[in-house]
Amino acid sequence: MTVANTVITGIELEQLLDRLDGVLQDHGAAALLEQLQAEPLQADSIGSIERLHVLWVNAGDLHAATRVLEHDGQRLLEHCDPAARAELSMCLLLKRLRLANYCDDEALLEQLLDQAQAMAQVAPDYDVEHYRRARIFEQLEQRCLALALKAIDARHALTLLNPGRASLRAWDQADRACRRAWALHNHQQQAEAHEVALEAVAALRQAGPDQDIDQGDWTWLGNSLIELIPLRLAMFEQPVMALIADLPLAQRREWEVRLARLAARAMHAQGDLPGALRILPAAAIALDCEGDNSFIAYELPWLVEAGEIERAGRRAFHEIYDLRATAGPVSAQVVVERLLAQDPSVWWPLCVMRACDSEEVLEHFLACLPALDESPAGKGALLEALYDDGEQPERLARLYALALAEAQRIAPRHPWILRLQAVRDRQAGRIDAVTELALLQEAFASGQLDDHRSSYALMYATASAQGLLAALHLPPFTLASGYDYYNHGCKLSGLVEHFIETLAPEQQAQAWHLSEMAQRESYERGQACLERYFASGQGHRGDGCAHLYSMLCNNLAINYRYLKGQERVAASIELHQRGIDASPFAEHYHGLLNAQLALDDHAAVCQAAEALWHFVLAHGYGRHDPDGYIGKVARALYFLDRDHEITIWLQRLLDWQAEQEITDQQVDYDGLRCRMKVALHLAPTQPDAALALWQRFEAIIVGHNDTLLTWDAGDLFKNLGRKDEAIARYTAALALCAGSEAPHDVANAATLRQVIDEMQQEPVQAPAAKRWWQVWK
Repeated sequence: MTVANTVITGIELEQLLDRLDGVLQDHGAAALLEQLQAEPLQADSIGSIERLHVLWVNAGDLHAATRVLEHDGQRLLEHCDPAARAELSMCLLLKRLRLANYCDDEALLEQLLDQAQAMAQVAPDYDVEHYRRARIFEQLEQRCLALALKAIDARHALTLLNPGRASLRAWDQADRACRRAWALHNHQQQAEAHEVALEAVAALRQAGPDQDIDQGDWTWLGNSLIELIPLRLAMFEQPVMALIADLPLAQRREWEVRLARLAARAMHAQGDLPGALRILPAAAIALDCEGDNSFIAYELPWLVEAGEIERAGRRAFHEIYDLRATAGPVSAQVVVERLLAQDPSVWWPLCVMRACDSEEVLEHFLACLPALDESPAGKGALLEALYDDGEQPERLARLYALALAEAQRIAPRHPWILRLQAVRDRQAGRIDAVTELALLQEAFASGQLDDHRSSYALMYATASAQGLLAALHLPPFTLASGYDYYNHGCKLSGLVEHFIETLAPEQQAQAWHLSEMAQRESYERGQACLERYFASGQGHRGDGCAHLYSMLCNNLAINYRYLKGQERVAASIELHQRGIDASPFAEHYHGLLNAQLALDDHAAVCQAAEALWHFVLAHGYGRHDPDGYIGKVARALYFLDRDHEITIWLQRLLDWQAEQEITDQQVDYDGLRCRMKVALHLAPTQPDAALALWQRFEAIIVGHNDTLLTWDAGDLFKNLGRKDEAIARYTAALALCAGSEAPHDVANAATLRQVIDEMQQEPVQAPAAKRWWQVWK
């Protein structure tokens, strides 16, 4: 609509704002300002107020931006639904705070924070959590002390309005004190900061039983305050150790790593760098199954500070080498610092070589580079090239060439130069597979390559040069950590899939068997690494992640269950249990069920199925397929004389089908067989339920014209004691397979003939209890 044919508002304003966004992007702030000033504009929604005032800011007219928030905002408040007025007022207040902060108007900021405090005295009828988390409060904590403290208190007042945080009041009080302590510290009021930091600790220590405080809250507070009160490390360690005492060992070790990190930071804050470095091996354990969360943000600068440049360089290289586009920014920053210092270590150009692995990795690396106060000109061609804008991929190729030349100048034929260059040249077609393999073998001979990426590179090169079977016959690798063994094992299937078509058909089964044996070897070695660490607390940084251990247990358990001729089903059950103890996920519960099914342990099958079902209800499972196991659960319940529980599982199955919005016509073959198995095991004791299920799917099953489904129907009527109908179904099933020469059809036909003969010889009556033939079937 248009007011008095002059003021642009409503949908016309929204359309104009869309165009003005393009003006700013294409023509800049001056053109935007001219367009904004051309006609009167009036925002009539919170969305248009946000967009319009931001455009005025981008155009450079802060007074106009303020008018939008004040005048248009007030008009919106006057005409809005009274029920929405309180939330709208809070929303506008935060926008005004943000603008006042941008304008550096401290007097207005103080006034607005007072308003926020006043508004927080009235219980809101809206969700206040969104507003309490607004970034503006943290931004204001960086201003003068008075404003910082006001912002902290305003935020805390909003926090207290949320009834959903009743069990977090102690945490919120600690958070407020923690923020106040840092504000005081940042303004050189160290004694007061120390006192308030202790108040934060007291807030958690004095928390009542109604407060939700765990070890994570204590480590959060320790991480927040350890630089302020480094001598009070024990105040954080003691409650954490008490809270984790009953956890499984793998989980307990992870918390000990977090405490080691806290202890190392406490040492460093006290000026004890050697003490901090002594704790590094325990603190640097990766707590992420991808090898991340490894304390490198502290580790690298401390190593450089201590003059341990070789160790720092190797650590930075492996961070970039292994994590690539997710490597911590500190690695790139330290690389630049060492290049600026003209450090002669080979690791720094190697870091750049690895950063040039792909455009994605290089972009991440370059984005992490620190800003320099002066041009790097004269500091070396490699450093200059890092800060020289250019087009991809030309920039990538130039950087790599410079880094390679520098690395070769420092350490010709260094094993990592050979390793990176061999794979790169082979991918580019500059060398053949035989040459690549020779270079990688030379690099491995140094003993410095013990990671999963290098082991895969050697296997791939061997398969390319000498064939897949030669690669699979390589001696087992000695790798650095459980993390490396796990990833090496995971990659073997992909290697075989890539090269399998190069083998004759009779060799393909051998290749798969060899790969699965190699996979077992790799997983078992990884398991040993991780369990040694859990037992001793000492190991490689890739040996301590509980979830990595759980995933390794799952993969090894699958191998134990299915490796032909080498099955170890009981051992697979133990591995799944270990994985659940360390870090539970649904695949373990599914694996336990499959293992118990393989052992045909009816009671254990039912127990495992219940555990899987309830875990999925609580946590979800994208690959959950009740059609795959509920029919088998029905069979187990039947043999346990727990037939009454079959209907519980039937209801779960049908409810799941409805939740997935699967119509009866969409139920697939496995789903139909599952329902038939449920029906035929219901039949002896709950015939009405069995018949109802059959009648629901009868037309669909008959329409499939399938041997096994028709056979299932015969079993159903047999269990119902309806001999003639059972024989008719068996006869129909026999007709479907009798003319086939396929081995499975021949076997099925023979069995069906025997079943029909037996039924024709003996009368079948409606059973009141299980019959002898139900025991063996």
